[in-house]
Amino acid sequence: MHIERDDKKFDIETFYKDLLAHESDEITAMASASNKFDDLLTRVRSKEHKKRAMVRTCISLGGGLKLGVGVYNLVSSCVKQSAVKLSREKNEELKSKRNIILQDTGEALMPHDIKKYVLFGGKKIGLETDEITEIKQFGEPGFTLMGFKPLSFLQKDHFLRSANFIYPDEKTIKGSTTLFTALLEKCLEKTVMAICKFISRRNLPPMFVALVPQAEETDQGKVQVTPPGFHVVYLPFADDIRETPCDQHMPRANMDQIDKAKEVIKRLQFSFSSENFENPVLQHHYRNIEALALELDEPDEMTDYTVPDEERMKSRAGKQISEFQDLIFPEGYSTGPGSKRKAPAAGGGAAFKRTKTETTSADVDIKTEAMANRLGKLTVSVLKDFIKKTKISANGTKKADLIEAINEHFDI
Repeated sequence: MHIERDDKKFDIETFYKDLLAHESDEITAMASASNKFDDLLTRVRSKEHKKRAMVRTCISLGGGLKLGVGVYNLVSSCVKQSAVKLSREKNEELKSKRNIILQDTGEALMPHDIKKYVLFGGKKIGLETDEITEIKQFGEPGFTLMGFKPLSFLQKDHFLRSANFIYPDEKTIKGSTTLFTALLEKCLEKTVMAICKFISRRNLPPMFVALVPQAEETDQGKVQVTPPGFHVVYLPFADDIRETPCDQHMPRANMDQIDKAKEVIKRLQFSFSSENFENPVLQHHYRNIEALALELDEPDEMTDYTVPDEERMKSRAGKQISEFQDLIFPEGYSTGPGSKRKAPAAGGGAAFKRTKTETTSADVDIKTEAMANRLGKLTVSVLKDFIKKTKISANGTKKADLIEAINEHFDI
């Protein structure tokens, strides 16, 4: 990435090749020269963040054949930095220390004095630290190839979270780039995805993932737009899938309402990209810090682009939105802020407000539910209400602690 000069051609071999290229990299194509400084600055900003691998692991293809890959996180929530506690007198950073105290004597417990248990069938099943560590291990970390499926099998509701990205890693296993490229080209040629079992770390449970291939794309200036590799899409287990509730008695929209809704959507379409919107919470936070550091009277003004442009929306689809409301809402219904449904006409029956009923411990036989091992189906508020009335002492406020206290009260 360099500025174009009329009198002399830029030669990367002179100095910059040794700085830009690593031992495992080869510069196959140089980006074309920029004739504007703003264009060059945009390219530099796109490479500002260091591409660190989240984890480096292997893909086992079977028969002892493995290749090394690096797993990268392409999207991560940017959060505000946590506050640092300082000493009021010396203005020095304070360090926090956590101790577990025995409730009866106040004695500080050491790690070897602590045991953990699991509440199963109303009984405490004690577990040692080694047993807990062994339970959490499901094999060696890495990808294990299970098979291939057409890309059409990947549904929209299969995405559990944001996907990762894998790229070959020569440091783990030499020759991984060649094998990785061959696998990527075949998957792109046959439009298939690889289904793998993935264990990211030794003490984490396994997940089924789909390796979705992605081809390399460059712009006119030979600058890479999308890198070649596989997107790691995390797939749900059968226990994770929830059925969508469907009420057959719900009112259905007619064709006039559907056509008008399509017209409104067509009028309000626009080109969207997440890169064009900054997080207003972070921008407001940084502007306040800047104002404090520079002793400004007030922080710089910030424009929140996440707020809808109502005037522009009204100018583009105001008529269609009004017609859509007339088709959907009954006559006399106001959709403005703070509006209420008009009272029914005389003889049409009195208007009523549906109140939400709340279950209390008086409505439930707690002892019967405890004997039937159904306390887990009750809400925390019902359990707390019963404990407060019977003056039972609980070790905590969590649901498991409340159930344990009630079981001990009834000697179950």
